[in-house]
Amino acid sequence: MDQRFAGKTAIVTGAGRGIGRGVALRLAREGANVVIAEYNAESAEAVAAEIESLGVESMPYAIDISDAGRARRMVEDVAGRFGRIDILVNNAGVVQTKPMMDLTEADWDRIVNVNQRGTFFCLQAVAEQMLRQLPDSLKAAAGLADVVAVQLSADKESSKVEPTELEPSYGKIVNFSSIAGRRGRPLSTHYAATKAAIISITQSAALALAPYRINVNAVCPGIVVTPMWHEIDRDRAALFGAKEGEAVKAFVNTVPLKRAATEDEIAGVVAFLCSSDANYITGQAINVDGGFEMN
Repeated sequence: MDQRFAGKTAIVTGAGRGIGRGVALRLAREGANVVIAEYNAESAEAVAAEIESLGVESMPYAIDISDAGRARRMVEDVAGRFGRIDILVNNAGVVQTKPMMDLTEADWDRIVNVNQRGTFFCLQAVAEQMLRQLPDSLKAAAGLADVVAVQLSADKESSKVEPTELEPSYGKIVNFSSIAGRRGRPLSTHYAATKAAIISITQSAALALAPYRINVNAVCPGIVVTPMWHEIDRDRAALFGAKEGEAVKAFVNTVPLKRAATEDEIAGVVAFLCSSDANYITGQAINVDGGFEMN
């Protein structure tokens, strides 16, 4: 496999299982040193061991991603060990299947704190580190100023010099949304709301960081048979008195390609967005769902 990420350092949150683990392994196979940011310390250590067996470095990092202060300390620790952070994949998330009218404040806060708050503050902390890593020619302009002022400054600079070669990217951030963020979900209203918010956060961050050539995109997976989807299936089975497996089967039947995605298919799209092939892509939310959503 091509070593597109040789010498680069990536943080993948929620990488102890499922899609996050698949992404972490894919980046490692392509040469990246990968930090396994995971709530479950044992899972983090297990995946880190898998990655080190591939001949690259890994760092297990037990973290509650909803704790903004802890996210900042993680970034400091990672930068202290590896010297820099080139890639962030914001994958950590939780889900709950529950009718809208039955949701409690505790239900809402748990989903929002991990999925929405956790994504934003981890992104912010990593972006600040990426700004510190800018070359001297861009450091003078670094700092998260008002996006309009920043963009006007960038436009003024770009009018002075015609680029003579492809410009590099100085950081790649990929946030995990979901097809649930594309429209309402009466049985997971709070989850869908956070995934819609992640698309908006992605667009705002892409605008704020574009002058510094830091790319920010999102992926919106559909059905991927992971522990999270097993949880959804069990919850729906209990809610509707169905057999386990029937909910996943019903969802798959609505997918034009008539199958679920594999973890590696999602990881492949993430790897593309983290590569130099995607240097001219930012602010996008890409559906990886077998054609289920077409917007």
